Amino acid sequence: MEPDIKGAIPVLPAADTAESLRWWTEICGFKETFRDRTPPTYAGINRGEAYLHIAGMDDKALDRKIGDQTMVRIAVKGIEALYSEYQNRGGKVHPNGSTKKSSLGGIKHLGDQNVLSRRFVTKAVRGVE
Repeated sequence: MEPDIKGAIPVLPAADTAESLRWWTEICGFKETFRDRTPPTYAGINRGEAYLHIAGMDDKALDRKIGDQTMVRIAVKGIEALYSEYQNRGGKVHPNGSTKKSSLGGIKHLGDQNVLSRRFVTKAVRGVE
């Protein structure tokens, strides 16, 4: 029997786990699935079929270095609705990140694989600016 990989769960660094968790849940609409304690140093979230973990880091300089190199691409059906929802919740969009056609999506629209996707790029993915 061939292995059947069902998905992956990215672990995102956070200088402030509670603030990052708040950003993902209140601004991005994810649901908290677990936390290690209150206030959290490690937590899990999901929305639809997307699952992410948030890991607090004590070394703030290392967090910034790793965080600046961390990206998450989330496949989305209904990208325009998500974009509107994100903005209505107070989400900040990167100056170069409004919805536009792109072959590489920050948050990617699911559809015909032969067409370009739409994307938008958030300003503070980790919840800390």
